[in-house]
Amino acid sequence: MEFYVCEIEHEKGIIQVALSKSEIVGISDKFLPGPVEKSVLGFSLYGGYLYPVVTHSNIVGPIFKYFLIFPRFAFGVTRVVQEIQGKPAPLSPDIELNSNEFEKLSEYTGAVIIGDKPYYVYNIYNVHLPVDAKVQKREERVEAIKKDAMEEFIVIGDVYALTKGSVNAILSSEFVTEFKVDSYDGFIDYGKIIPVVNLDDGNHVVVLENIAYRTSKVLQMLGKVLIQETTKEKYLETVEGTYKILL
Repeated sequence: MEFYVCEIEHEKGIIQVALSKSEIVGISDKFLPGPVEKSVLGFSLYGGYLYPVVTHSNIVGPIFKYFLIFPRFAFGVTRVVQEIQGKPAPLSPDIELNSNEFEKLSEYTGAVIIGDKPYYVYNIYNVHLPVDAKVQKREERVEAIKKDAMEEFIVIGDVYALTKGSVNAILSSEFVTEFKVDSYDGFIDYGKIIPVVNLDDGNHVVVLENIAYRTSKVLQMLGKVLIQETTKEKYLETVEGTYKILL
């Protein structure tokens, strides 16, 4: 299973949660305040629809920069730190979650253990309306990323970032020969036979030296390279979002 590990800054510190990627339909940084007469913080705009903003329960003054879009709501976070894979270890069925001693465990459904570090999977059925949340506007985020520290990348499928130098060509998907084997969905002939990973059945194929990616979304972006401390994975932080760097 795949999870997004996210951080939520709030008045008393930082909470880190893991959220199931399969349940998330997208990520947005677009926020619209809610009606004054309604007891809602506001809505995140994604794919032409508005999703009410919620977050981790029992935290005050959270800071939101991004919203993970679930089918029924948008989950506010400060940042998306990394993407992990693993099988979550569930809580013991013998724990009485309604007892005073363990009641806060109901916030989580278990944990994904990577090395010796646990990433606790948040129970999205426990979400609450945020109290005194602060939403960092897009304009503020532009100022936060120093231009002299920015690099140029190619972002594909709204998920991954590639260095411009690693991209040999961008071709039409009509040149792909579909033939699923292992983790590949086909191959393309570009001087040699190169396997293709299908991200979203798009019309473009981004060709690298030894692999190609089929996608509908190919964007050129400027951003800052971040390195995750524990895994040493690299991520591109941009105004539009954060993307895992493949090459």
